Amino acid sequence: MSKKRRGKQDQSPPERSRDSAGLSAQQRHQIVQAQVSASFSGPLPHPDILAQYNHAVPNGAERIIVMAEKQSEHRMALETQALTADIWRSYAGVGAGLLVAVLFLVASYDLIHDGHEWAGATVGGIDIASLVGVFVFGTISRRRERENRARWLAGDSRDD
Repeated sequence: MSKKRRGKQDQSPPERSRDSAGLSAQQRHQIVQAQVSASFSGPLPHPDILAQYNHAVPNGAERIIVMAEKQSEHRMALETQALTADIWRSYAGVGAGLLVAVLFLVASYDLIHDGHEWAGATVGGIDIASLVGVFVFGTISRRRERENRARWLAGDSRDD
C-alpha cells in the first residue's frame, strides 16, 4: 500500500516566534513583568524616588532628608525626656517607700518601747514583710519583662 502525503494536513500551523519553552515573546514579557518586584523600607524613600523628587521640586531630595533628620532628632529628644521622667519617678517611688518603711519601723519601736510588744511586733513584722514582698515582686516583674522583650526581639509574639 502506498501512502499519499497530503501537504496541508501534515504540516503544523505556522508558529509565531516561540522560544525553547514554547512561549511567545508577549508571554515571556508578561511573565517577566509578573516576577519582577522590588521593595524598600525605611524612613526615606528609595534613592531612585528621591532623585525623581529633585526633578519635580528644586532640592526636593535634600528637603526630604532634612525633614527626616529633624523628625528623628525630635523623636529621640522625646524618648530622652520620657526616660528621664521615668527615672525620676522611680527614684521618687523608692524614696516614698523608704519614708513609709522608716515611719512604720519608728511606730513599731515606739509601740514596743511603750509596752505594747505584740502590737509593735505586728506593725514591724508587716512592715518588713511588705518590703520583702515589694522587692521580690519587683525582681520577678523585671525578669518577666526582660524575657518578654527577648522573645519579642527574637520574633516570638506570645505573652505569658
